[in-house]
Amino acid sequence: MVWIKTLFIFLLSYSSISFSEELNEEEKMYFNFVDLNNDEVISYEEIEQSLNLLFQIIDLNQDNKISQNEIYELKDIIKSLR
Repeated sequence: MVWIKTLFIFLLSYSSISFSEELNEEEKMYFNFVDLNNDEVISYEEIEQSLNLLFQIIDLNQDNKISQNEIYELKDIIKSLR
């Protein structure tokens, strides 16, 4: 599960790192994905829920394991969102 948290953090920070005071559109999208109750803050519980959701989305065959092929699928999804 640690690598999933790492992946999640990577997704949140993946967009080009800028030192702007405002979030860019991609960063807003990731933030909104995690802010499940739309209160404009992210709680630890929301991170846990988002990680679980993300794991379920990636684990296409629902075997509670993520294969390299499933990661390739994830990369394709991320690419299509850009």
